[in-house]
Amino acid sequence: MNRLLRTIADHLMDVAQNAVKAGAKNIKIEIEETDEWFSFVVEDDGPGIENPERVFDPFFTTRDPRLRKVGLGLPFLKQAAEQTGGFVKLHTERGKGTKVEARFNLKSVDCQPVGDVAGALASLILSDPDVNWYIIRKKNGDGYEINTIELREKGLWDPESPSFAVFLFETLESLERELKGGENNE
Repeated sequence: MNRLLRTIADHLMDVAQNAVKAGAKNIKIEIEETDEWFSFVVEDDGPGIENPERVFDPFFTTRDPRLRKVGLGLPFLKQAAEQTGGFVKLHTERGKGTKVEARFNLKSVDCQPVGDVAGALASLILSDPDVNWYIIRKKNGDGYEINTIELREKGLWDPESPSFAVFLFETLESLERELKGGENNE
């Protein structure tokens, strides 16, 4: 397994970062967790994927070879999810966007740890101030939503400010702790 994709949160981040790199301006992330399953969906309005039939082939990439020589993120995601009895699905349409769904069986001995969901989400939100993020996070029926368009409209959006970054990380960590019933993050 790729040493950079050690947790499910790392896979989530990789898929969402690919959407940003592809030029998506609106990205929706839905995360749902139960005692048995961890699922995420990343949906974007990017250009869609060329050669979608090949995206799960190790070392296949559509990126400029001077910038990236291999494409292992989606193959590793598929392998990690399927090892747990879960799945990965890809829906893409040229010029309209891409949707990646992944599901992991948390009870499987082969399941990676969930990892730092709060840190991953905060890093994604701060990664490109021009991207609109809509995030829905649920665990056992409880949850929260983040909509960066609403943050802008309410005057709460200042991704260039270090204090905003701290506020965002601390807020997400607090929300994640509440979802875990006060437990420390993994």
